[in-house]
Amino acid sequence: MRYYALLLASTVLMGSAFVISKLFINGDVHPLALVASRFTLAGLLALVWLYLRGQLELPRTYRDSIGLVVVGTLQTAVLFGAGFIAMAHLSAATISLLTLTMPIWVTLLQGLMARQVPEGGQFLSLAIGMLGVTLIIGSGVGSNGTVEILWFALALLGAFSWAGATVFTKRAGLGVTGWSLNGWQMLIGGLEIQLLIMVLGIPGIDLATAMDLGLFVWLVVPASILSFGCWFAALQLGGAEVTSGYLFLIPLFTALMSIPVLQATFTLTQMLGGVAVALAVWRMSRARNQLPAG
Repeated sequence: MRYYALLLASTVLMGSAFVISKLFINGDVHPLALVASRFTLAGLLALVWLYLRGQLELPRTYRDSIGLVVVGTLQTAVLFGAGFIAMAHLSAATISLLTLTMPIWVTLLQGLMARQVPEGGQFLSLAIGMLGVTLIIGSGVGSNGTVEILWFALALLGAFSWAGATVFTKRAGLGVTGWSLNGWQMLIGGLEIQLLIMVLGIPGIDLATAMDLGLFVWLVVPASILSFGCWFAALQLGGAEVTSGYLFLIPLFTALMSIPVLQATFTLTQMLGGVAVALAVWRMSRARNQLPAG
C-alpha cells in the first residue's frame, strides 16, 4: 500500500505541475523565466535539506562534476526549457503526453548504441507508441500546420533529451545518486536557464498576488521536490522497470485537472493517441521486468 500511495502522490503532483505551469504561462510569465525560478529554487532547497540531514552527496571527481552538468543540462534545462516554450502554444496535457514518450526514445537509443534490432514485443510497443505520437500531433495541427509542428517537435526534443539523460546516467555510473542527483540536476539546469534569460534580457517571474505566490510555492515544493522524492522512494520499493510503467498516470492526471482548471477539451483522436502512448510505455515496462536475470 505504501508503494502505491507513493506512486499516486508522485504522479498527481507531477500532473499538477504541468497545469500550474500552463496557468503561469497563460498569465504572460515567460516560459524560460518560470523554468529558471522554479528549478533554481527547488534544487537549492532540496540540497540544503539533504545537507541538514547529513545525506547530501557531493561529486568526488572531475568526471562526476561533468556528469552532473550533463544530466542537469539534458534533464532540466533542455527538457523543461523546450517543453515550457512549446506549452505557450500547446495544451498542458499535450506537453505531458509528449514528455511521457521518453521510454520510447530510451528503447531506441539503447538499441542503436547496442546495434541491436528490437525484438518482436519491443518493436510492437515502439510501433504503438509512434502511432500514438502521430495521432497526438495530427489532431493538433490546424491551418498553420508548419508552425504548429515546430512546437510539437520542440516538446519531443525535450522528451528525447530526458531519454538521453536517462541512458547517460545508467552508463556513466555517477558517484551522486537518488535525491542528491535530483537536487543537483535541478539546480544546475535552473542556473543555466537563469543565465540564458539574463543574456536574452527576459524579465524574471513577477508574483504580484497572494494567489501567484501560493501557486509558485506549490510548484517548487510539492510539485517539484516532493513529487520527485515520492518517485525515488517508489523506485526503491518497486524497482525502476515496474515503476516506470506507471508514468502514463502523469498525463492522465494532467488531462483530468486541465478540464476544470484550464477549461480544456480533448478530441477523440487525441484521446486515442494518449491511450496508445500509455499502452506502449506499459508494454515496454512489462517486457523489461520479465527479462531473465543476468
